[in-house]
Amino acid sequence: MISLHPAATLSLWAGVAVFIQTLPPVAMGLAALLVFAAALVIDRVRTLKLVRRIRILLAVILLMFAFATPGTAVLPHWVALSPTWDGVSLGATHAGRLLAMVSMVSILLAKMPIPQLVLALHVLSAVLAPLGVSADRVAVRLSLVLAELDAPRLAWKTWLDTVEAPAEPRVLTLDARALRQRDHVVITSVVLLAALVWWL
Repeated sequence: MISLHPAATLSLWAGVAVFIQTLPPVAMGLAALLVFAAALVIDRVRTLKLVRRIRILLAVILLMFAFATPGTAVLPHWVALSPTWDGVSLGATHAGRLLAMVSMVSILLAKMPIPQLVLALHVLSAVLAPLGVSADRVAVRLSLVLAELDAPRLAWKTWLDTVEAPAEPRVLTLDARALRQRDHVVITSVVLLAALVWWL
């Protein structure tokens, strides 16, 4: 089995995630269902937890597009109060894109330990250093976000107490690994394919 640097693995993941988003509605819907099913098999608990956290957003997307998009009314006798078929289709497409992305995140977190994920983003963001992007800050912020993502949800009063309490100092240690030739090939291929898709 070929072993890739975490940065190359993250690049492949991003490439697949972007590719799914660019698919036509029907193909994207099928891909979203397949990715969601794969995420359930790989890590059912985490996947359901992430989907539960976005359930309101999914409902809002479906309702907003269903009732705000012009088109053929689902209930022809109640046109003023009816959603449209075009809106339902558009809402399902956008909800499917969101579900696919959340499922991809679940798979990524299940297959890549957080230290490797932070390292991968640290390496990839280092390319943006000439633009003023600090790879160290990106890594620290990502580690904080991931810590909150897996943390249990707190009541708002408890959360306020936690925020107001003095923070304990934390040390973030990354196990630096050099990119090999195959890692450079993978990252470059993903970037070139993304550029090609964007150009087309």
